[in-house]
Amino acid sequence: MVVRIFSGTRVVHVDDITVKLASLKEQIEQLLHHPYLREHLPAPAIDEDRLLLSLSMLDGASTAPSEAERCIIAMMLMQIALDTHDEVTDDGGDLRARQLVVLAGDLYSGLYYELLARSGEMALIRSFAEAVRDINEQKVRLYEKKVERIESLFAAVGTIESALLVKLADRMAAPQWGQFAYSYLLMRRLLLEQEAFIRTGASVLFEQMAQIAFPRAKTLTKEQKRHLLRFCRRYIDGCREALFAAKLPVNGLLQLRVAELSGGFQAIAKKTVEEG
Repeated sequence: MVVRIFSGTRVVHVDDITVKLASLKEQIEQLLHHPYLREHLPAPAIDEDRLLLSLSMLDGASTAPSEAERCIIAMMLMQIALDTHDEVTDDGGDLRARQLVVLAGDLYSGLYYELLARSGEMALIRSFAEAVRDINEQKVRLYEKKVERIESLFAAVGTIESALLVKLADRMAAPQWGQFAYSYLLMRRLLLEQEAFIRTGASVLFEQMAQIAFPRAKTLTKEQKRHLLRFCRRYIDGCREALFAAKLPVNGLLQLRVAELSGGFQAIAKKTVEEG
């Protein structure tokens, strides 16, 4: 199957990238499998969008395929470790369950380190460590509600979503892919948050937006809600335009995924207008 959406891109068969995606996902699943943890915890989710973005960086990269795939797997393991640790809460629930989640996150982080250390990728370990530091710093800013401008709020979310992929892009000598990943993952997150806000009225991101834009409001008016949605849509639109303006060899599957996200943007925007 061949798809051409972006001008100036090389045509890549969707089937080819799908096979590579499935192969990498299987390798990661095998590394993550631990009988005891699987008995008590669900298997961690593997973000196929991040995998697809990572694989897309390989097209035309000077790095050997086996070396690049090792770096991708390590990056995914660290991302899964971060996501797993984010599941730990202080809500007074089952202590043993929380301890197992922490243990699982530590295990995935250890797997990441072992994989890169055995291959001598010490520079990449340091680079990913910088990304993790940046991610955690932004998470703390959001948790402590220290962000004073909505633009800074979105920038923090973009860093949290994409910092590891940006470092991977630097490792592949393809920094332009890092910016593409930033726009893609920020747009995806904003779409999810916007959809939640429209459908349920609840969204962690929109709550922080409201506190910044309307600090004295106890309950948002319809016009205030529309204001937040318009602001978010402008950022989504900006991310979308950045993706379509990118001069990169985007493969067919990623083109389809970007088009799918863009369709989601248009559908939500239409729904908002209808309900407004």
